[in-house]
Amino acid sequence: MQELINKVKEAAGINDEQAKKSIETVSAYLKDKMPDALKSQIDNLVAGGKLSEGIKEKLADTAVDVKEKVEDIFDDVKDKISDLFTKKKE
Repeated sequence: MQELINKVKEAAGINDEQAKKSIETVSAYLKDKMPDALKSQIDNLVAGGKLSEGIKEKLADTAVDVKEKVEDIFDDVKDKISDLFTKKKE
C-alpha cells in the first residue's frame, strides 16, 4: 500500500496520513458499489497486488456467457422479424 500512498501523496501534495485516509475512503466507496465477489480484489489492488487469476477467469467466463446470450437474443429477434415478413407475404 505504501507505493499507492506515495503516488497519491505526490500527486495531491498531501502527507502520508492524508493520502492513506484518501485511499481508504475511495476503497470503501468502491467496495460499497461492487458485487461481493470483487470486494476482496479492491484490498488486493490497494495493497499493490494484481487482479487474481480466479477473478480474471470468472470475468472471461462471464463475457463468454453474455456473448452467447446476446447471440441467442439476436437469433430470436431475427426469426421473429423473418416470421413477420413471411406472414405479410401470405
